[in-house]
Amino acid sequence: MKNEKPTLRADSYANAITGLATPADKSLAGFHYRRHDLGVEQLDSIYEQDAIAARIVDRVVDDSIREGFRVAGPDAAGFDFGSIDSEIEDLDALNIVADGWRWSRLYGGALLILVVNDGQTMDQPLNLETATRLSSIQVVEAPYVLPAGYNPGLGARAFRNPEHYDITVPFGSAKLRRVHRSRTIRIDGLKVSPTRMIAKNGWGPSVIDRVYTEISQLGEVMGYCRSIMHDISIQVYKLDGFRDQLCGSAQSQAEMRQILETIRFSVDNLHVLALDSADEYSEVSRNVSGLKELTDKFVDALVRATDMPRTILLGEQPGGLNASSDSEIRAWFDHVASQQKQILAPVLSRVMEILLAVRSNRGDDVPEEWTIEFPPLWQPTADERSQTYLRQAQADQIYFLNGVLSADEIRARLVSEGMIEAIEMPEDDGGDVGT
Repeated sequence: MKNEKPTLRADSYANAITGLATPADKSLAGFHYRRHDLGVEQLDSIYEQDAIAARIVDRVVDDSIREGFRVAGPDAAGFDFGSIDSEIEDLDALNIVADGWRWSRLYGGALLILVVNDGQTMDQPLNLETATRLSSIQVVEAPYVLPAGYNPGLGARAFRNPEHYDITVPFGSAKLRRVHRSRTIRIDGLKVSPTRMIAKNGWGPSVIDRVYTEISQLGEVMGYCRSIMHDISIQVYKLDGFRDQLCGSAQSQAEMRQILETIRFSVDNLHVLALDSADEYSEVSRNVSGLKELTDKFVDALVRATDMPRTILLGEQPGGLNASSDSEIRAWFDHVASQQKQILAPVLSRVMEILLAVRSNRGDDVPEEWTIEFPPLWQPTADERSQTYLRQAQADQIYFLNGVLSADEIRARLVSEGMIEAIEMPEDDGGDVGT
């Protein structure tokens, strides 16, 4: 047994000639490995210089705020929310909230700091009962925010709900500023496990991290395509005595280089080609068939890696007869609507809560129950509206004939929905009507 040679696994060796089990081994591409996280400078460069990456970050945010928002609820009818529209506009609240969401997607998270005049310092809890004004809303990106004062017994799980946040001001006079969590609104980019939050200083990764491999691969493919297009046509010269002169003395080699440079100069600049009668010239075009199909594979991989349909991500228009992207756009708007409810509505509700608390402290009557609602992003066509009106009119007729609704009830509903205008009926004075 002592002389028995140990059994060696075939995959324990790396063959430098064939490339097996080395980084050049293509079979290893099926194994996932963690690459480095993108830094702030890399994210800035990608966002500024790559249109597709910028669209991945921006599009859901821009579509979410495109139609604005409104406040509704059982107590909202008796309150004039238009009276605080000027405050919202002065704060530029919707755009600032959108920027907080935007930078959270780019940098992995962002913090909205609510500067409220309540007689307390920023590191103390916000007291809405003494709030007199919401002065401003400021956005700080995740790389400059560190959760502090969290429960050490929970470890990384407490990063999402710390007692304070330490704000680093990279270009200001103050190096560090502590803000109580009640004066902030946290927006996360991508959710990650608590363990990963330790490595990210209490935050998650950028949305670009998740699709960076696909974006890079598509960029590499397009670079190769550009190189192929540059060399798609190759000039071929058959020069008498080329081999002998090229293998001859240094002087003959220099003379041959001079001949080639002269020919190339003549073709490129003078569009004239003069050759010896024994020489020949031709052009050979490279075959690029299948290049588009191969490129589309990488485009499809990028589309699958995102939550955006192809028409939205790439800005493509459907081609062919009767081609339509309505289904993709509707699906995208449904996704945006879900993101509005999940991310945008809670943030705007917190801002409105503070504004209404300030109004209440001034003695105004404010609603106790209300909700944030967003207008529909998909606008029906004239034909679709006509079909909807027709179906509703048919339903109203059935309700009326069966005694479910009266004519006055149907008219009141149509007026409330803006379908018809209210008509003031003349009062009956009880007098006789002459003939």
